[in-house]
Amino acid sequence: MQRLPLTVLLSLSLCVLPPLAAASAKSAPPPAGKSALSASVAGEYTGTWSGREESTGALRIKLWQDASAAWLAEVMFTYEGADVPTTMKSVKVEGTKVELVFSWVVQGTAAESRVTGELTGDVLEGKYQNTTPEGPARGTWKVKR
Repeated sequence: MQRLPLTVLLSLSLCVLPPLAAASAKSAPPPAGKSALSASVAGEYTGTWSGREESTGALRIKLWQDASAAWLAEVMFTYEGADVPTTMKSVKVEGTKVELVFSWVVQGTAAESRVTGELTGDVLEGKYQNTTPEGPARGTWKVKR
């Protein structure tokens, strides 16, 4: 007779403990080295870049942190309608501010870009500077999550 209450108690604990553990994990503070503010920058963004002489194109940025809390990024943009793959050189995130440095090749010419920006709500926007054989080029960019 005493097994029935014990069985009921065990069944109830198996139903209640996982949701409580999940709720506890959701409200736990971010791991050391990860601020909630910085983590909010993580995501996939799409938008546009604009440069001199009315040049413009699409821009896609993906930001995330690996298991060691290091920031990683992927950037892809279009130039004259063609996708331009990039190779990341560095990724810096401080709070809502981002700095990405990446290299790329367009029409056989290698270059490097440094983009800086800040997240406001779901919009990440800022300025860029390209280092090309013809000299520096500057412009703006804006992407949305």
